[in-house]
Amino acid sequence: MMADDLGVEAKEAAVREVAKLLPLPELLQSIASIKADYIARQQANDAHLSTMVAEQVEQAQGGLESLSLSQKTIGQLRENFVDIEKLCQECQTLIENHDQIKLLSNARNNLNMTLKDVEGMMSISSEAAEAHDSLTDEKELVSTYERLTALDGKRRFALAAASSHEEEVGRLSEYFEDIDRTWETFERTLWGHVSNFFKLAKESPQTLVRALRVVEMQEILDQEVATEAAEAEGGGAVESVANPRKNAKKSASSRNLPQQKLKVQGKGYKDKCYEEISKAVEARFNQLLTELVFEDLKGALEEAKKIGEELGDIYDFVAPCFPPRYEIFQLMVNLYTERFIQWLRLLSDRANDMTNIEILKVTGWVVEYQENLIGLGVDDSLAQVCSESGAMDPLMNAYVERMQATTRKWYLNILEADKVQAPKKTDDGKLYTPAAVDLFRILGEQVQIVRENSTDVMLYRIALAIIQVMIDFQAAQRQKLEEPASEIGLEALCAMINNNLRCYDLAMELSSSTLEALPQNYAEQVNFEDTCKGFLEVAKEAVHQTVSVIFEDPGVQELLVKLYQKDWLEAQVTEYLVATFSDYFSDVKMYIEERSFRRFVEACVEETIVVYVDHLLLQKNYIKEETIERMKLDEEVLMDFFREYISVSKVENRVRVLGDLRELASSESPDSFTLVYTNILEHQPDCPPEVVEKLVSLREGIPRKDAKEVVQECKEIYVNSLVDGNPPKAGFVFPKVKSLSASKGGLWRKLT
Repeated sequence: MMADDLGVEAKEAAVREVAKLLPLPELLQSIASIKADYIARQQANDAHLSTMVAEQVEQAQGGLESLSLSQKTIGQLRENFVDIEKLCQECQTLIENHDQIKLLSNARNNLNMTLKDVEGMMSISSEAAEAHDSLTDEKELVSTYERLTALDGKRRFALAAASSHEEEVGRLSEYFEDIDRTWETFERTLWGHVSNFFKLAKESPQTLVRALRVVEMQEILDQEVATEAAEAEGGGAVESVANPRKNAKKSASSRNLPQQKLKVQGKGYKDKCYEEISKAVEARFNQLLTELVFEDLKGALEEAKKIGEELGDIYDFVAPCFPPRYEIFQLMVNLYTERFIQWLRLLSDRANDMTNIEILKVTGWVVEYQENLIGLGVDDSLAQVCSESGAMDPLMNAYVERMQATTRKWYLNILEADKVQAPKKTDDGKLYTPAAVDLFRILGEQVQIVRENSTDVMLYRIALAIIQVMIDFQAAQRQKLEEPASEIGLEALCAMINNNLRCYDLAMELSSSTLEALPQNYAEQVNFEDTCKGFLEVAKEAVHQTVSVIFEDPGVQELLVKLYQKDWLEAQVTEYLVATFSDYFSDVKMYIEERSFRRFVEACVEETIVVYVDHLLLQKNYIKEETIERMKLDEEVLMDFFREYISVSKVENRVRVLGDLRELASSESPDSFTLVYTNILEHQPDCPPEVVEKLVSLREGIPRKDAKEVVQECKEIYVNSLVDGNPPKAGFVFPKVKSLSASKGGLWRKLT
């Protein structure tokens, strides 16, 4: 009945669903599509139900299998409990033999351990052989090291276990000889790779990296051993605190025990690595330092260049193979530079046997080496160690000394030739000799050669040498100027004036180019300026000597002797003198540059004034009115003549002295004497009172008492004008007046 009811309900539900799907008659046409959709859904539901049923069946089967297995296990547990109960009943009778059972158990355990140790010992020989065989394969370098390290561990354990039996220790040591031999072979291979670092880095960098990895691994192992030793020492320290008397003697020696153990137990592979690299570098430099440096300079330079260029490959290939903390590139730069310095010292020992060209080639190589280092990122100060180490000093000294000697010989020959050869003339008539241009051409070439082929230090040394050459050249010219002006000759002196002005210009050009080429720290130590000005001083001295030519002229000498004499009063001296000056001036003006000619005229004016003052003080005639009038005419004649060549103010400043002395000589009272003398001191502070004394003595009609009073007052005025015992400034007249220099007046002697 229940099934029928369910069927009816299902049917009614189906009718309701159909009514919902087909509410309108027009929808009856879709019955076919609805039926097809229904069939598809039914098939999908059937498939889903089949799958679920199959899964449930499988789970039920698994549950049955688990249940069956549990039953079997429970049965086995029951059997085991029965067996345990039986064994417990049997063991109740063995409690009396417990000690023997324990001993038997310990013996069994010890036997097992012994068998394991024996197996390990028996394997040592075969493992050592395997490690030895693996040495032939570079790729197995690290694994070989690990095997040998493991074998070392086994050896240490075995020796520690047998340490109480000396005979066994000896036998075991013999047994372990294979390990030692294998270690020796391994280390030879390892250090062979390290010492061959340059070739391996380029051809097989993996091999070099493996070798360095072994070094690093050993360093870590050494550190671990040292740490363990330190910890062990720490434990000993605790014990010593607990037993102070027992360990008192050990305490002092145990303080540095960790370091001692580190030294004893550590292999020091890193230090050995550096040592092997240093040996390899030594070997690389061996031919250069023991053969080529003594036999073949050209070959030595080529070899040095080749070695220096290797640093580029070291930077590119070797350095990346090493751990950064090794700073291997910096180490190699230091090692290479140290040996290059050694090579330079060996070359310097035979500097006297080398030509200047060879020396320049050596310094040129140093420049290339420095530039190579800087290009690789080395600091400038480190790159210049070769040039600034002092190793090249003998080479530079030899070069500089030869340059100075050659240049000195050359300019001395030129100066000697100038004595016998007439100066040359420019198109506008200016005189000169080739010495100046040739000298600075040679000096300029030296600077250029060194600048292009040598180091900053060498250029600095050449700069100093050039300064000395210029100083010596100036001294040689000054020595020539010490000869009588008349023997040198007017034309030669004019040429010397022009030459030295030209030398000054050329020296300034050379100094400018040289200082620009020098680094600032060297340029600051070179003083060209004072030396260059020396040429202007020589030119100035030559100008004064040119004036001396005029005053040493016999005709001029004859006129000067007549100063303040009868012919002079009759206008037969000063007028003739300026006429002679005019002849000389026309020649000199044509021979020298305008700037020098003006200095020449000024010097001539000053010398004329000095000569006139000197003759005034030397002459014995009384000063009369006609003397005063003639003196005034002289002033006018000299003014008219010299103002044609230089400015009126310059002539007036120099001729004024004659006017002041004329007024002093014409004074009529003591007050006027002191007033005029005070006025003179304003313009010529170094005019001594002896001038007043001399002029007063040449005056008629002045009582002796008044004359003495005038001189005394003038002396007091002069002394009061002094500053720290000296005149405020020096003039151009009175220091050169010969009559005053020869005077017995102590005051003037003090001033000069």
